Amino acid sequence: MELSDLRYFANVARAKSFSKGAALSHVTPPAISKTIHKLEDELGCRLFARTTRRVQLTDEGDKLFARCLAVFREIDGARRDIADARDAVEGDLRIGAMEVFSTKLLPRALSGLIAAHPQVLPSVHEMIPQDMERLLVEDRLDVGFTIGAGKRPGVEAVALGRSRGVLVCGRAHALYAGGVARARDLDRHAFVVPRFLGQEHLPALDQFPEDTHPRRVGATIELLQMAIELACGGRYLAFFPEVCVREHLRDERLRALGGLRLGVSFDLQALVQAHARPKRSARLLIDGVRALVRGTR
Repeated sequence: MELSDLRYFANVARAKSFSKGAALSHVTPPAISKTIHKLEDELGCRLFARTTRRVQLTDEGDKLFARCLAVFREIDGARRDIADARDAVEGDLRIGAMEVFSTKLLPRALSGLIAAHPQVLPSVHEMIPQDMERLLVEDRLDVGFTIGAGKRPGVEAVALGRSRGVLVCGRAHALYAGGVARARDLDRHAFVVPRFLGQEHLPALDQFPEDTHPRRVGATIELLQMAIELACGGRYLAFFPEVCVREHLRDERLRALGGLRLGVSFDLQALVQAHARPKRSARLLIDGVRALVRGTR
């Protein structure tokens, strides 16, 4: 049983498709089918239940997949140990991030890391916390940056700091000059609100306390940077973690509005595999993001 065969098998299991598994493995579909048949012959069982519409693991395949993940973790752990022993910061660095981090914090921290250690090869993916946690458990991510997650078994949350929520508006907004918002203003002035398509039934991503402070929604977006620019344009109120709009507040493109006690703060976290020491490049990146969150860099 070759390690490359196991990786091909694991890619098909993750993708639930031979063609997509082949693409992940950078081989042709016939080559990956041949590898799976070889494994099945060697083990004396079927690993996948194939239909015309989808590919699913059998019970035996599910057990092999769990073993593969454990093997891959051990191999990656050995590589990390050797790299740490050589004091090396190099190689792939697989990162998941929510947009709260990817607009400013993560690019700056990552730029500093690459400047000091140019042999690091980062790949960054925008994703929701649930996907980060799953991919960490499957050993397909090295680190994730999120708000308020880390509850899945096998995932550990590392505190980066807290950022207070700020109610803001742009210069052209009617409330900008006075700098104060009252409860009645939440209905008189529309908000731009972050929501994902298909998840409108869930609470808004900005964690605004709508149960105690009802507001009028004027626009919904998925992209944080778009929400910031719409707020800067002066038509909408918006609610953000302060760390995301710190520069906009400093140069007065946005103004934080007083007058309401909203009582919301955001827990900024890095997610890593539990019971496994992160690779050194991931640890350095976490330190860099933490310094930016706390304003010490």
